[in-house]
Amino acid sequence: MPTSTLYLIDDDAAVSRALEAVGDWLRMPVLSFSSAESFLKFDFANADGCLIIDIRLPGMTGLELQAALRERSCDLPVIIISGHADVPLAVEAMRLGALTVLEKPFSLDQLKTHIQEALELNRSCREQKQIREQARRRLALVTPREREVLDLIGRGLTNKQIAAQLHLTLRAIEDRRARLMRRVGAASLAELLTLVQQANLDELK
Repeated sequence: MPTSTLYLIDDDAAVSRALEAVGDWLRMPVLSFSSAESFLKFDFANADGCLIIDIRLPGMTGLELQAALRERSCDLPVIIISGHADVPLAVEAMRLGALTVLEKPFSLDQLKTHIQEALELNRSCREQKQIREQARRRLALVTPREREVLDLIGRGLTNKQIAAQLHLTLRAIEDRRARLMRRVGAASLAELLTLVQQANLDELK
């Protein structure tokens, strides 16, 4: 698992020093980038931690960087730093998924608090992603016929209703359902439905 890191995209030396102090306090490494373009050259595919981005950067702006990261499916939480009380820019940053917009000058305690919130969110998201991927791997083992039954179980149909819809005997549905549950390792209907919920299969349709 990658090491949690604080990624700063800002050309302000004072902000860099403040973040390094927070990194020391959290015992986390800090990687600083002076521009959005330099960060986009970095391999952040498996990065863990959070991003602290200045809204005004030389070249590509902080908002443009946010948009580019969304397009590249980067799901690290983002804290935006703004040196100006610009409400429209702050609103746009939040729309693009920023956790918060922190206005300069800010205290070290403020920065610590928001970074801790971002790291907790990141941990939770990574755990949920891992659970979802494990559930999808288990459900990927089912056959097309078992998947038919699984979809109808997910819609709340009973074995008898499934048999009628698929024009099969009740015994055939019971056998198919039993094979399905053995294949995915579900000991009960509740466990099977939990697995489906964890996999969030609707995203794949």
